[in-house]
Amino acid sequence: MRDFTFKTMLWVLLYSFLAGFSLSIFAQMDAVVRYIFSLLALYIGIRFFRRFETIGMRVLFVVLAIVFYFVSAIGFSFYFYMQDHPELMTSTL
Repeated sequence: MRDFTFKTMLWVLLYSFLAGFSLSIFAQMDAVVRYIFSLLALYIGIRFFRRFETIGMRVLFVVLAIVFYFVSAIGFSFYFYMQDHPELMTSTL
């Protein structure tokens, strides 16, 4: 059994951020290239599951990947909304 160290937590955060961010890009794109990001997220998940074999780490990975997916999807939505409405950036009170 592995100890839950700071280094392990950083690896879990990195893997889950990459998986969630690539799923968010997959959800935002309309081209066929989007499936590359889906396969990338699958590959990241497989690599994580090979490296960390405990159930708790795997559950933490899935939960954090979902959280990072929603955070980045909201960030993308804000960015695209600001691109469509530039008057919001230049308006004065």
